[in-house]
Amino acid sequence: MKAIILILFFLTVSCSNDDGPIPGCYQEESRNRRITHIIKEATGTMLGQQCGDGSFLLDPDSENQSGPLGQFYPCNLLEEFEVDGVRVVFSGYLYESFDTEDKCADLFEITEIRLADQ
Repeated sequence: MKAIILILFFLTVSCSNDDGPIPGCYQEESRNRRITHIIKEATGTMLGQQCGDGSFLLDPDSENQSGPLGQFYPCNLLEEFEVDGVRVVFSGYLYESFDTEDKCADLFEITEIRLADQ
């Protein structure tokens, strides 16, 4: 009986979630967008009042940490980071865009953000 309990315990503990990241944004209607890229520990600058609707965008410093349009439109930006020109370090998911959409920046979900060391 002890052996069965130990086997069950180790099977339960050793299970992992290898399904990859779970999207939290941009899953409206029937447009379940795929995550196309995962950004980790990128630095950038917050740009205020962009896209004609007062939104804030993330402007990454490195081109290899950006998407096709160059800037990110975060779906879940915390209000404390809505400061034009503030430098941040961030991680998150870059989502696919569809050809029929008119977007000013790449769709992005923040998984981690903090102020950059000045």
